[in-house]
Amino acid sequence: MSPLVHLIYSSAATKPLPRAELVDLLDRARAKNSSLGITGMLLYVEGSFLQVLEGEPHAVEELFDVISGDPRHGGVVTIIHEPIAKRDFGEWSMGLADISADDLDSIVGLNDFFEMESCFTDLDSGRTKKLLKAFRAGRWRSQIAGQQAAEVASVAAKATSASSPSEAPVVQDEDERPEISFAFQPLVDLSNRTITGYQAIVRSKEGEDPREVLSRYATEEGRVRMQIQSIEMAIGMAGRLGLTGGLTLSYPVPKIEEIPRIIDSALQMASRSSVSPSQLTFEVEQHDIGSNPSWFSALIQERRGAGLRFSINGSGGSRFGLGLIDSFQPDSIALSKNLVRGIESHGARQAMVRGMIQTCDDLGIDVIVKHLETSAELQWFHSEGVELFQGDLIAGPAFEQLSTEMMLPSDVLQ
Repeated sequence: MSPLVHLIYSSAATKPLPRAELVDLLDRARAKNSSLGITGMLLYVEGSFLQVLEGEPHAVEELFDVISGDPRHGGVVTIIHEPIAKRDFGEWSMGLADISADDLDSIVGLNDFFEMESCFTDLDSGRTKKLLKAFRAGRWRSQIAGQQAAEVASVAAKATSASSPSEAPVVQDEDERPEISFAFQPLVDLSNRTITGYQAIVRSKEGEDPREVLSRYATEEGRVRMQIQSIEMAIGMAGRLGLTGGLTLSYPVPKIEEIPRIIDSALQMASRSSVSPSQLTFEVEQHDIGSNPSWFSALIQERRGAGLRFSINGSGGSRFGLGLIDSFQPDSIALSKNLVRGIESHGARQAMVRGMIQTCDDLGIDVIVKHLETSAELQWFHSEGVELFQGDLIAGPAFEQLSTEMMLPSDVLQ
């Protein structure tokens, strides 16, 4: 199967566009995009465009070059440009505000995205759906050129270099594997009160502190091999337990240059098990990638085409954390423990987190709140629109099990 990318951008019309001209644009675009194998969606409201293009990389990039030079719009802002595992749209269509039922019946490819959300409710949860939702809510809007424009920022960064995939890791014999196992802690979506996935957490089989087990690996190579073996064990165990949602793999990295080797081992193990690469989220500590974000951005782009997802752990509202998001767009971020603890009574911290939530919402990045200890913390984040939570307060880790039990405080859900 050929590799796929999607490119999402916003722009502003250079003059008011009458309905007839927009319908003609739809007609021409449907014919051209069909010939190029490109699917997606174009939204237009009050002089603002948001477009999603999906297809093979060369076709999308060539079309975007032509689109960028179209005199009917300006202020083109690339929001997302990255590999995807599959298309979100089966064909190309256009969404207009205030369209009539007659228009919907008579114009092929027109949809009622702004009112009844057709071409929206059928989308899988993910970055595209979040960005379209943000546009429908009024963000990523630019006004007609010459008027005051909405504030937008280009956060798509092209990486300048990328490491090549490493050779397959050498797996040690069974009796040489570390004396560890795993507990799996649920990730809960409060919007529908379901468990969407699990995080694999290292546990010692004999009740020994896992840090003691890991400390026996004195060399860097030993620690990398241990991580490779651990990831393979976690994926294999989750598959045998019947994993249907996502699986988050979170490990400290001995050396950033070893990340490709570790990630590739996870993809290879997934291909040998009943776990799909699209179920895997590789979580990296913020401080592990801070020294070389452009290199890590290239790495992400290279592996996303397989369906692998990426998350940054320990993200906060600091300039450093925001700078990482400017360098590349993870699929999710997990707020740092020091931001979560007692946030209901810390105004400055609340302001920082609100900014981070808004930024992530606009960029289609999921915000995950871990380390929950109190109902007050959960209540505050829930009231700010956060939906994804992990913590002993609502669902603790289960040793070698994929638990389906949740403890949802009634005062939060009223």
